[in-house]
Amino acid sequence: MRLPMQARLQLSARIGALAALFAIGVYGDKALAADIQIKIGHDMPEFSPHHKAVVRWKELVEEHSNGKVEVMIFPASILGSATQMVEQVQAGALEAAMLPNAQIAPIAPELTVLDLPYLFPNREIAHAVVDGPVGDTILAVLDKSNIIGLAHWESGFKQFTGNFPIAAPADYEGRKIRTMPSQVVQQQFQAFGAVPTQIAFSELYSSLQQGVVDGQENPIATIAAGKLYEVQPYITLSDHGFLGEVFMINKTFFEGLDPEIQTVLREAAWEGRDYQRQLIAENEQEQLEMFKKAGVNIIELTPEDREKFVAAAQQVHEWYRSQNGGELLDAIQADIKEREAGGN
Repeated sequence: MRLPMQARLQLSARIGALAALFAIGVYGDKALAADIQIKIGHDMPEFSPHHKAVVRWKELVEEHSNGKVEVMIFPASILGSATQMVEQVQAGALEAAMLPNAQIAPIAPELTVLDLPYLFPNREIAHAVVDGPVGDTILAVLDKSNIIGLAHWESGFKQFTGNFPIAAPADYEGRKIRTMPSQVVQQQFQAFGAVPTQIAFSELYSSLQQGVVDGQENPIATIAAGKLYEVQPYITLSDHGFLGEVFMINKTFFEGLDPEIQTVLREAAWEGRDYQRQLIAENEQEQLEMFKKAGVNIIELTPEDREKFVAAAQQVHEWYRSQNGGELLDAIQADIKEREAGGN
């Protein structure tokens, strides 16, 4: 049975308090050396581009704050599930986190507008939109939850994987597919005829290995980081969705900092975002070759098959409008149209 929000926040706060004690144990006196300590959590392994980019953020913050800020990183869901970490940031038990939009859906469902399938035509336009005024408007949705979104980070564009070949929506009929806790993603797979099944990323590998679910979606970087290619013999290069992430910080904590420290944290989040994107782009082709050597079948969609997915996805866009209104979606689509036409 799912706990009420207040009870979940109290539980997350207790987890956060334990994390603080854990930090002191792990980092020793160093964790207490600076004027300001920031604990940041995420759900990816230490060899992932996500973690490397968070490390870059830590280095930038500590350098440009002249040692006033000490950052302690907790990767790979050490502090709990992604949903629990979001709640810890909301409660102030955890100062910061870097997590997928879909994991933030329980407290800010509007944010999942970025999860809509076939929303962006390409990576360049996606970056331009989320880094611009429209992206700032989307992040502002978090303010009401005592969270500030410092920047849009990401994992890249999502691909389909399965223990079965995927070339058209009909291939999904009756298949159990893992999703994050985003109703948009769940609606997407329902539109394809699949049975969406919510599973934490930390449990995904074993769930695929044991046949609890038949497939999942994730960008190439995440498929590699989670070693999902070892338990998914088929990968379809669908580029069907942008997997955005939010670099977030507790609002009360952030607003209590001196303006110059706020600027350091925000600008470091922008630099870390760019570094993460660079790592993801540089590694994708090498990772695809690694998948092939592991025996994975790489499927490329024909234009006709892609259009079948695009057509099925339109009902997900309409569902989002019915649930959350169309203001954010209209703003994104207008921005995309302007940029495709050559606007800045």
